[in-house]
Amino acid sequence: MNNTKNRKQEEKQTKEQGKTWILVAVDNSEYAKTVAEEAAKVALEKKANVVFLSVVPIPSLVASEGEFSSEYLNEKEKEFQNLHNKLIDSNFKPDSGILVESKILHGNPPDKIVKYADEIDADLIIMGNKGQGKLANVLLGSVSEHVVHHSKRSVLIVKKKN
Repeated sequence: MNNTKNRKQEEKQTKEQGKTWILVAVDNSEYAKTVAEEAAKVALEKKANVVFLSVVPIPSLVASEGEFSSEYLNEKEKEFQNLHNKLIDSNFKPDSGILVESKILHGNPPDKIVKYADEIDADLIIMGNKGQGKLANVLLGSVSEHVVHHSKRSVLIVKKKN
């Protein structure tokens, strides 16, 4: 509780000082590295603080997180934390003056990304586009498409480098 209160106070202080916040949404795909590289460029240019966000998907057929295997959740959280650490260490130098945080949530990824961006009052969301194709996009929907259409925030979609 105290950490949450301190985080909210820090966010308020940071916003008052005119500091920009960038939310970087990544998953365990091969595009995470490219997204992190682009986020680092933008953050350094804008002198913005960064929050890396990953969402452990909870299938919609499961009524609640409590009905889901805690072993699965713990394993996915560890994978995402390791990914965040690797991306942060390889793209942000400790003396850069940029605050970089890591956040892992559970639930529906596109909804959680939009909601968390609002919670931290992010100035920009940076995320990848897997390019899953028109048919898959029609049948499954796209996380990036959902975020672009439902967020009040600006969204930068990073395409795969060839």
